Amino acid sequence: MASLNLEAWWTEAGYGRCDSFSRRGAFTLHKLLKCDPAKFVYIMGNLYRAEAKDPQEITPHEWQTILAYMGATEEEIKDVLGRMAGHLPRGASE
Repeated sequence: MASLNLEAWWTEAGYGRCDSFSRRGAFTLHKLLKCDPAKFVYIMGNLYRAEAKDPQEITPHEWQTILAYMGATEEEIKDVLGRMAGHLPRGASE
C-alpha cells in the first residue's frame, strides 16, 4: 500500500506550532487537502455533507476513515490518532 509520507509532516515548522488538538487536527486536514483535493472533498462531503466540522469534533473512527481513504497506512493512521489524542509530543515519532 502507498503511504502519505506523514513522517515528513511532523518535522515541518507549522506542525511544531500546533499546541492543541484543534490545531493539530486543522494542520492534518490541511495537509490531506493539499495531497489530493478531489479525494479529500469527496470523503469529507460523504462524512459530513454540508456541515463544516471542527477538527476536535472528529471522532477517532472518522479520522481513521478519512486517513484510510486518503491512502494512509495502518501505521500512519495509528500515528495520527496518537497525535490527535495527545499521546505523542509534537516533535516525536514512534
